[in-house]
Amino acid sequence: MYKYAEKHPILFEIILIIVSFLLAGIGVLVGSIFDLDPDLSTSLARIAVAIILLLVFHKAFKNCKLFGRLLYLLPILLIPVWNLYYNLSSGTSFATPDIILKAVITALAPALFEEVIFRGIFIYNLRKNDYKDSGAMLMSAIVFALFHLTNIVGGNVLGTLIQTVYSFVIGLVLAALYLKNGSLFEIVLIHFLIDLTNRIYIQEATSASNLQLVIFAILLVVETVYAFYLVPKEKQ
Repeated sequence: MYKYAEKHPILFEIILIIVSFLLAGIGVLVGSIFDLDPDLSTSLARIAVAIILLLVFHKAFKNCKLFGRLLYLLPILLIPVWNLYYNLSSGTSFATPDIILKAVITALAPALFEEVIFRGIFIYNLRKNDYKDSGAMLMSAIVFALFHLTNIVGGNVLGTLIQTVYSFVIGLVLAALYLKNGSLFEIVLIHFLIDLTNRIYIQEATSASNLQLVIFAILLVVETVYAFYLVPKEKQ
């Protein structure tokens, strides 16, 4: 399995995504039998699958650190700050403690699940297939963004396209940080903070002002530039 994954990293990644979501889906069905909250059931299933993947593909994570150079994390932390600004300035307010506790669990699940699949395992296989760091970063971000594009089914087209672009940029920076610092924990933590700061409110913000859109666009450009700065071409 390892050899096939290393020789065919993109095809293996597609298979891995499908299998992982099928396993998570089985976990959700089991949760429904015990009448668990659907969101919590989904989250617990994803966390369980992520742990299984960490054990099965332990070879891909054996050199991971707990932390690298923490200064590299500062620019991406602007995203959670933006989430707080956008939601609070749009008129919503923080939710009750029980909702926040649920948000912690439902934010941790995709952070761990997606980082193990899209950064940890995928980047390991891409590098084993002789991808340069910049190429691995770019490919990881593309697949991550295309994965979010599936939300277009039954969803808002414009909103999904914006989310896909947003996911691509976030994918670039998280991949760059992973390549730079070698820490899975860091990118899981950042992904968790990004998701959490979108979930801890009474209601979801539904519109954005022109100023907010401009700030958001500038932020995405800055983060994109930063990602390529972390993995400079001259080092390839």
